[in-house]
Amino acid sequence: MDDKNIFNVCKQAGCCDSCSLRYLGLKSSTVYEDVKKSAQRYKEEKTAVLENEQPPDDANKVTTADSDSAPPAKKIKLSVCVICLGILQEETWDDSFSMVKEVLERKKYTSNTFACALSSPIATILRERAMALRLENEIPNYDSNIVTPLKEAWKWSFGTKLAPVIEKKLDSGAISPLLITFNYDYLDDLQELEILKKIAAPLFESRRQQHRRFATEFTRRVVEQALENVTVEALKAASESCCMASVDTAVKCVSVVCTHSPLYLGGRYIKLSRDLPQTPWILSGRRVMPSSVQEIIFQPIADLYGMSEAEAERRLKLIAAGREDVDVRCLGQGRPFAIEITDPQRQLTTEELEKACKLIASGGDVIVKKLVPIVKDDLILLKKGEETKTKTYEAICIKLTHSEFDQIDPVTPVTVTDVDIERINTYRNTAEGDEARIEISQATPIRVLHRRPLLTRTRHIIEVHASKVPGYPQLLLLRVRTSAGTYVKEWVHGELGRTRPALAHVLGARADLLALDVTAVHLAWPPEHE
Repeated sequence: MDDKNIFNVCKQAGCCDSCSLRYLGLKSSTVYEDVKKSAQRYKEEKTAVLENEQPPDDANKVTTADSDSAPPAKKIKLSVCVICLGILQEETWDDSFSMVKEVLERKKYTSNTFACALSSPIATILRERAMALRLENEIPNYDSNIVTPLKEAWKWSFGTKLAPVIEKKLDSGAISPLLITFNYDYLDDLQELEILKKIAAPLFESRRQQHRRFATEFTRRVVEQALENVTVEALKAASESCCMASVDTAVKCVSVVCTHSPLYLGGRYIKLSRDLPQTPWILSGRRVMPSSVQEIIFQPIADLYGMSEAEAERRLKLIAAGREDVDVRCLGQGRPFAIEITDPQRQLTTEELEKACKLIASGGDVIVKKLVPIVKDDLILLKKGEETKTKTYEAICIKLTHSEFDQIDPVTPVTVTDVDIERINTYRNTAEGDEARIEISQATPIRVLHRRPLLTRTRHIIEVHASKVPGYPQLLLLRVRTSAGTYVKEWVHGELGRTRPALAHVLGARADLLALDVTAVHLAWPPEHE
């Protein structure tokens, strides 16, 4: 291909230097970091001389008298690019720089790097395609698939110039946690796209008939679809300018959005209260309980980031390996959990995390011994553990009626007998050698049907050990290790036969649970990172 010819056809059509280089298929960042230097080698000699021509030395000498009386020099009006609409033209960037500096000064991110993203007017897609078709029509063997995307050229040129302004290093979005998105607006955007209804009438007629499904008439995807098989002739028939009309005013940066990728903290919480839900308990818009494990853990984290209550609700997320009921304590090493922090300004220091743990424990209801930074991939372990982990419980149970196996007078008081303890500690309905001693069939408990589907699931009691409670002849202490998702309360009393076999079936007597504690959640958490 004749690169100079391609470049100058673009220039004659009204393209800026950057867009002219894009149509050459140049995809090196160094090309767009210094566009003037890169473009010089492709310009026609006459054009290059005129652009580089300097006034004679005498013309630059101005006497004091002349300087006092001379009118101010007129600012040369920018010739707006017909393809990028000014996005790639350095003369339009000052407002964008000012906007991003203002946002960063307010949000105070500590990241030393940044990535930038562009939201450009959809009309640039139409104009870019029109120029490509013109080149295919005028330049033999020109391949429009080589065109460098607008976003890439913008990142390499605009992003490079932005870096020293905000004193951060430009990096890729896959590496830098800080993303700065620039949104540009073009006043005639929708008006210019109207011609697509002529070019691709069936497509837009179909969308019009499905208006409930397609709320927005023009999207990037639908514009690209409309232009897939378009020809130069079709564009000429639809528009006198062949969709590349000159532009008087460049696009305007209407907003800058800065976001930091989420940070994650891992830990375990110990719950000492029997009157505390894991998450806020709101029923019909009203609080049932004054606080929750989540809110107690979140408060010092929110304070460290200076979040309001509303911000904390929006920007902090609790991810736990299961949950315990309001009236169930979680003891031992506690329940594994993670906190996702959306758009954080910075990572918290070890000292700050230690302080947060002390503040959490100060209320006496929840203890978090340690909070550590983790990465997003660690959440896979946490979510997988929710389905595969085992848990150990301690339960105080009461025997309500005589057992069918009791060899005593029915009028005597109900007591837990040695036979009861023996039956519980030796009962098995699985094959010898199986990891689990008892396999149960458990329907979703009635008490959670409002938030869980009605299903019957197979669960396992891996270990169970019963003992008498000294001084309380009707009570027994159970230590139970179960598979994930086992409802221990229902396993004890059977819930009207919805869980079988239940402890009540093993005893041959009615039984119920008085108090329950989670004493161990068997999951290696939080993970250790070097």
